[in-house]
Amino acid sequence: MSERRLRPSVPVAFKCDKVIKKSVHGLNTLINLNRIYKEDCLSFMSKLKDHKILVDVIVTSPPYNINKEYGLYKDNKEKDRYLHWMQNVAEKSYHILKEDGSFFLNVGGRPADPTFPFQVATQFRTLYELQTTIHRIKSVSIDAEDVAKNNEFHGNISIGHFKPIVSDRYLSDLHEYIFHFTKTGNLKLDKLGIGVTYQDKTNIGRWKSAKSDERDRGNVWLLSYPTIQEGRPHPAVFPIKLPERCINLHGIKPNLLVYDPFMGIGNTALACLRLGLNYLGTEIDAEFIKIAQHKMTSTLLETNLSVDSHEII
Repeated sequence: MSERRLRPSVPVAFKCDKVIKKSVHGLNTLINLNRIYKEDCLSFMSKLKDHKILVDVIVTSPPYNINKEYGLYKDNKEKDRYLHWMQNVAEKSYHILKEDGSFFLNVGGRPADPTFPFQVATQFRTLYELQTTIHRIKSVSIDAEDVAKNNEFHGNISIGHFKPIVSDRYLSDLHEYIFHFTKTGNLKLDKLGIGVTYQDKTNIGRWKSAKSDERDRGNVWLLSYPTIQEGRPHPAVFPIKLPERCINLHGIKPNLLVYDPFMGIGNTALACLRLGLNYLGTEIDAEFIKIAQHKMTSTLLETNLSVDSHEII
């Protein structure tokens, strides 16, 4: 079963609801839904807290501190300084997330520092409960003998894309983490919202939980990068299906609000457009914002949504 989303042929009416009116440095300003703001996420989350604005889902992928070429942002902080920054993100986000909310944190690292993602997660565990650890697979190779007989694949197969590591010390890194944090650790998930069908249909009825041809996907997700023939507009973009799947797993409810502190080129916003949800985002790099604006405008036109209702400011 594929993830739930709105059919492209169904028009959706998005409203630019005014969330708050505030005074910032003596200027009256508005924060509206369905916007990406050119602003540091820490200051933006402080504003949301001050005005008691809460979000349902936070899904994001911060810079991994592995010296990627971002442009404006320098991805080479001292480790202690970077971890302190992540702790600040955790603290600010905790105050704007609803009690039954979810924070999905996509983090990768380097083979030379394999515990780094867990060090980042530890900064969040000072406040949050780590409810689920999801393994995001960028590429996988499967031998023919491990493929079930009733599968359509024949022979050895490799799926996905990755950047090979030229080293005789490490294997190519085909894996990242998605840490799912909640405030209680016992949030009920919509597991079948991202469910899949049974490969072996004889399982239906054999297990007490298998009452239909739909099962829990599990915590290993193959989410490969899209094929890009030209230069990447962002050095570490995640696929749209990542935030889309996370949001579906949390469970879609009326008036759900999603926030991405590190919006990048807008893929979380695009996921929300596909799901018919409201969002907020922040990004400090104007060039990434321009790319996001172009992608969102194209998507809105394709799906008959109002371009005026979705802005980047």
